Amino acid sequence: MLIVETGGQSSGGLANGLRSQGMDVEVAGEYLEAVRKMKAGHFGVAVIDVDLPPASGSELTGWDLARVFRVVSPGSALVLVTARWSAELGAEAERLRDCCLVEKPINPPDLRAMVRALQAGLQ
Repeated sequence: MLIVETGGQSSGGLANGLRSQGMDVEVAGEYLEAVRKMKAGHFGVAVIDVDLPPASGSELTGWDLARVFRVVSPGSALVLVTARWSAELGAEAERLRDCCLVEKPINPPDLRAMVRALQAGLQ
């Protein structure tokens, strides 16, 4: 699983919580690192903060990164995280297929259950 979030402590806490539940987790704290990791390995699931600020020197957003992940790993699941859930964002997430949108804060056991449900739907 790849977690992409600039939150530092929050992403580290989420990653540690998931690791303690036996999940293999890598964390990327910015766009270029996330894209490099996406290209270098297969991730069955990516957790991406769609509220990421644009990358320095570009106009990329967390939504753009989710679309890149979908192209690089079309058979994988996406969990998109936002601080501001809305019906419009939910509809945007649905267009990405095998995706769910959740509002912060995220509880690691809830995320683990969500990831397992998404993975089961992919099999």
